[in-house]
Amino acid sequence: MKYFTLILALFFGVFFTQAQQAVKIKPELKTGTIIEYELDAQGQTLPMFLKIVSIGEDGIVFEYDLTNGMAGKFINSKLNLEKGNSLNWDQPVPGEERKLADNQTIAMLSRTFLKELLLNKKSTYDGIELTLKDQPKGSEFLAGGKEVDVIYAESGDGSTRYWILNNADFPILMKIEGNPTGINLICKDIKNQ
Repeated sequence: MKYFTLILALFFGVFFTQAQQAVKIKPELKTGTIIEYELDAQGQTLPMFLKIVSIGEDGIVFEYDLTNGMAGKFINSKLNLEKGNSLNWDQPVPGEERKLADNQTIAMLSRTFLKELLLNKKSTYDGIELTLKDQPKGSEFLAGGKEVDVIYAESGDGSTRYWILNNADFPILMKIEGNPTGINLICKDIKNQ
C-alpha cells in the first residue's frame, strides 16, 4: 500500500508540474504597459523600452526610450493596424513623434496579416512570405521568466523567424531572428503599472 501511495503521489506531482508548465500567459496590454526589448542592430546590442500611452480601437501609441537618452513616440494608427504589410525599421530620431505610412507598423504586425497567417497558414510581411509553424522544441518564448502565448512563423528557408503575441487586436512582435535588415529584437519582459 505504501508503494501504491508513493507511486500515486509521484504521478500527480509530475502531472501537476507539467500542467503548470503548459500554461502560457497572455499579457494584458493597456495604458501604462511597458514592453522591454533588447535590440541587436548589426552586432550592437541595446535595450529599448516601449510604454503604451494610448491603446484602443483607433490604434496604439508607444513612448519609446533607448538607454542612450533617445526618446520619442511611435504611432500605429487604426489603418496601420488593419492594413500594414511591413515594419518600419528606420532609426529613431530624438524627440520625434513618428507617424507611419499607411502600410507600416512598428513593434507589431497588422491584424490583416495575422488573420491571413492563421487562416491560410501563410502570409507576407516585409516582403517575406512567412509560414505558420509549430514552435520548435526548446524555442518556447519566455518574457519575465514566464512562457508567453505566441504564434510562430518562419520564412520558407527558415532563415527569418517571428514570434508574435497571440492577440488578434494587438499582435505585438515578441521576437525576430534573421531579419534581412540586420535588426533583430527580443521582448525581455512585459510589465503593467
